[in-house]
Amino acid sequence: MKTLALIAGLFICSSSYAQLGFGPEASLGSSNVRFVPNSAFTSSSTSSIFSYKFGGVIDAPFSKHIYFQSGLSISHKGGNRNYSFYVSDSLNDYESRSLVLNYIDLPLTMVYKTRSQGKGRAILGMGATMSYLMGGSNTFNAHGSYNDTLFTRYTKTAPDQILRKFDIGATFFIGYEMPTGLYFKLYYTSGVKDISLIPSEVSKNKMWGISAGFLFGKGRNINKDSEGLIDKSTD
Repeated sequence: MKTLALIAGLFICSSSYAQLGFGPEASLGSSNVRFVPNSAFTSSSTSSIFSYKFGGVIDAPFSKHIYFQSGLSISHKGGNRNYSFYVSDSLNDYESRSLVLNYIDLPLTMVYKTRSQGKGRAILGMGATMSYLMGGSNTFNAHGSYNDTLFTRYTKTAPDQILRKFDIGATFFIGYEMPTGLYFKLYYTSGVKDISLIPSEVSKNKMWGISAGFLFGKGRNINKDSEGLIDKSTD
């Protein structure tokens, strides 16, 4: 509730300068889950999976160059992990886990835009992204031997059995916004919270990608001035 109140307050304050820009945004990229296994395992590795997200963005100006952005999106994240220990042919264990994670994301980002509206301009943003786990899959495979007896295990469960549902990450992006409102950006989000429910293990989401979007809204038409937002000068 406090977060929603903060967002509402920022939007109300920004409305004194100009109305909000808004529009769709979609991304393609790659994600992984940083992983530190418990001390029983002597080796581990991770690999990335294809990721994407799509949703809507709200763009609130505080000045000609400073903006606040938020919105909601559905994101597809996850990663693969492998970990093992080997003592002898009679005592070893090799395990792998494939995580497919579907989140609802709420970004809270401050953005700097190099030029005024109506001009092509570089954009630079940083902030936080709050995420809530809505579903996905947790596929687990293990094989090895114990006392000269071979074993295998396979399970597929919901990811919230091993991961916390709430996550928060630090977000950074750089891109370019055209005078028409079309924009592109390269972004990176790194989890700052350990979301593992398994004792003595660490799991943190990581995601990067390329986004494209379009901003609508009053004051975004380059042929109309809106309280000084638009720069009609020629360079």
